[in-house]
Amino acid sequence: MDIAFNVFITIFGFILLIKGADYFIVSSASLAKKFNISPLIIGLTLVAFGTSLPELAVTFAASLSARAAGTTADIALGNIVGSDIANLTLILGFSAIMMPIAVKKSMRKQEFPFLIIITVLFAVVAYFFQSDKLIVWWEALLLLVFFIFYMYLMFHSHHSVDLEEEIHFIDTKKAIFLLILGLGGVSLGGYLVTSGAEYIAIELLVKSFSMTATRATTLVGLSVVSLGTSLPELVTSVMAAKKGENEIALGNVVGSNIFNTLLIIGLSGIVTPLGVNGDVLTDMLILIGLTVITVIFCFTGSKISKFEGYILIGLYFSYIAFIIIRSLGLL
Repeated sequence: MDIAFNVFITIFGFILLIKGADYFIVSSASLAKKFNISPLIIGLTLVAFGTSLPELAVTFAASLSARAAGTTADIALGNIVGSDIANLTLILGFSAIMMPIAVKKSMRKQEFPFLIIITVLFAVVAYFFQSDKLIVWWEALLLLVFFIFYMYLMFHSHHSVDLEEEIHFIDTKKAIFLLILGLGGVSLGGYLVTSGAEYIAIELLVKSFSMTATRATTLVGLSVVSLGTSLPELVTSVMAAKKGENEIALGNVVGSNIFNTLLIIGLSGIVTPLGVNGDVLTDMLILIGLTVITVIFCFTGSKISKFEGYILIGLYFSYIAFIIIRSLGLL
């Protein structure tokens, strides 16, 4: 009965994600045109923040729970690292397969170098600033300072609308309503998919493979939870690419990773120290490597091609296979 119920809420969560993402794309693109704001800015800020809400909810909740228990929030970092990897590989990969993603020169000069810098900074803060491998409050504050700087760059570097982009226009009041409705849909949908899939996965892993609850939770956190909280980004970016909104598709992924790394880890680290275990250490190094690979793809031919999209998806499933084998103790 419990399994059946969780299957139901998982499917219902998918429905909310798809409809919410559709409303979000239509409304954000309309507001961009109405208020003379570049669609790239919408993708890098508003859409990125909205689709990052599930990560924020899960990570912040983990921090609050750890603070109450007097422990470190180890699951918080695993969720963010796993989500960032899913964004760069699975989400960009599917989006590129739907339609090759053009990369603006401004993103190659600003957003992507910044993304590499803050990803490396994330690892440095986690491993080299503290001998006990924790992200404490002042290090989290440093991440928040970088986030404020990022927001400053966004609003001072992109000013005009790309008039070549076909944006479906709807009434402003309707756009605002759909924006709020879409935000609620992707957030609630992400939560339902994550909670339902997590319960099912842990039950199966513990009973079928005799894993300990701790090992099963770690695996699920890096795979199911991170994928579940990344589903809003997946649905939003793929649907944006399908509609021809390439800037929103790419901007959403880049913006989400920056929001995850700087804002969400920053806020969570201020609440309680974030622990870094050996598995997350390895995954952070993998994240840096995947970030570099994605940036290289964006610089070759000024677009992410369908072939490169298939490569990114292959890298994601290779990563999933790696963490499963690692959790089974075969590495």
